Amino acid sequence: MSGAREGKCDGSDLCAELSGAASTEFGRTYQGDPQSRVLLETINFAVVVDISPLVEGHLLVVPKKHYLSFARAMSDYRHEALGVIQKARDWVRKTYGEVTLFEHGSTADQAGGACIAHAHLHVLPVETKRLVAVMQRDALDLSVLPDITGWTDIADGRLPYLLCSDGELSFVALLSGRVRHQYLRSASAEVLGIPDPQWDWSLVVRRDLLRGTVRRYRNAISGLAG
Repeated sequence: MSGAREGKCDGSDLCAELSGAASTEFGRTYQGDPQSRVLLETINFAVVVDISPLVEGHLLVVPKKHYLSFARAMSDYRHEALGVIQKARDWVRKTYGEVTLFEHGSTADQAGGACIAHAHLHVLPVETKRLVAVMQRDALDLSVLPDITGWTDIADGRLPYLLCSDGELSFVALLSGRVRHQYLRSASAEVLGIPDPQWDWSLVVRRDLLRGTVRRYRNAISGLAG
């Protein structure tokens, strides 16, 4: 396997951005407006706006250390991870009315080179039950976890997984084969009415939605401080 071990990153753009590197995809795309998409940081995690949000309020919770799945990061830093997830989830729900968390967790057997599988949990305003319905239609074998802390139960599995949650009840599909590229992102786009392939961040960059999310979050934090 080339360069995708947990704990070590050999060039992921996201890893570089979180470490403060000057030249990153975000920097080239947004040209200093805004200077940063990081909304919140703790010792081991950061909350950032998706580089091309499907909708305003589309966030990512990212471990600063390299992990192949968010479940593994939560296993190591459970209390801290839960606190960061709750803050991101509660802000999205309060601001936009709906919230769903989703992730495609990788394993060492499926990770590619250069840290492309750096774990990140999506948090965005979309109705969870509608996303779950798409997954069921696509014949994914979903198991139910009644509590968010149950995510750590899948941390040591050798199979990659798809996770969808409202922050309380969670649905997990263990994958013995491959699913289509950016499956959960495209499934969320279907729920949101975004046509194929405009959900693909490499094809469509929604700069106005990122900037709007950053402004709204910072205005909310400023209001609390005042």
